[in-house]
Amino acid sequence: MRSVQLITVCWVVCLVSPAARAQSLRVLFLGDNGHHRPAARAEQLIPVMADRQIEITYTEDLRELELENLRRYSALMVYANIDAIAPEQESAILDYVAGGGGFLPLHCASYCFRNSTALVDLMGGQFLEHGGEIFSATVVQPDHPLMRGYSGFRSWDETYIHTKHNPRNRIVLEVRRQGDQAEGRTEEPWTWIRTQGRGRVFYTAWGHDQRTWGHPGFHNLLERGIRWACRDDLSRVADYNDPSMFAAPKMTELSSDAEPFEYVDVGP
Repeated sequence: MRSVQLITVCWVVCLVSPAARAQSLRVLFLGDNGHHRPAARAEQLIPVMADRQIEITYTEDLRELELENLRRYSALMVYANIDAIAPEQESAILDYVAGGGGFLPLHCASYCFRNSTALVDLMGGQFLEHGGEIFSATVVQPDHPLMRGYSGFRSWDETYIHTKHNPRNRIVLEVRRQGDQAEGRTEEPWTWIRTQGRGRVFYTAWGHDQRTWGHPGFHNLLERGIRWACRDDLSRVADYNDPSMFAAPKMTELSSDAEPFEYVDVGP
């Protein structure tokens, strides 16, 4: 009987050990009860990322923004409309990122914490205004490790225009060329990354509602951003090529000076 138990235990350990070896990233998702409905968006995202060994914990409690608590996570994700932040919470985020933590402000997060110039600079820009339509963003850094194997996607979303851009240590990965633009510009920075201290920042303006949050292209982009911000292995992310992003190939134009076609009838 004892030998049977040992065999059973060994079989179970062998069965679960590959999953146990796949280390999960832990992300704290800060939302609120505002009109962007972060809790509903988290419900869409959590099971998708769980399948990719990314564990997301949702909260609306600003008391979670305490340095020792933040250090329990690989990254802090923000998707909310929180206009002001207390000095001690501001310091916790800045110290967390400077010390190597990941920071992932998404969409409306670029209008958060407007009383903190330091956090606006950390994000890399601030929301100014928007329209809304179906569009795609253009990848402008296809060879960056974060973007390799990613074609972009199309979705209805708000066409954000940003202000207070911080180009310091910033790389723009995607731009929006459709819809209204800021005065004097023909394209809007859309998805970018920054470094600050030993930390990494990923921002994308994608993400107004369930249409984008349910899109596999958004899931792929966000997984890339999470793994990059957490210094994880980007080779774990699958390639993403949205068929709707590919235009029909241009036909080769016929030469105007080509010799006329000839043939010889050789019979049956």
